[in-house]
Amino acid sequence: MAYSNKIAEMLSHASETDKIELAHYLANNLEPTDHAIDSARVRDYVAALDRFAAPEGK
Repeated sequence: MAYSNKIAEMLSHASETDKIELAHYLANNLEPTDHAIDSARVRDYVAALDRFAAPEGK
């Protein structure tokens, strides 16, 4: 059975660089200016993307 969440499936195959780029985009567009440039906040986003990603083989 294929995994039904396409975003999670794509994140499971994305490189760390791709996830970091997406995290920066989200931080720049969703966070107040003082948080957007915070590297810890970007790492939090990448960690959240990793948790959301589909398990391998799904």
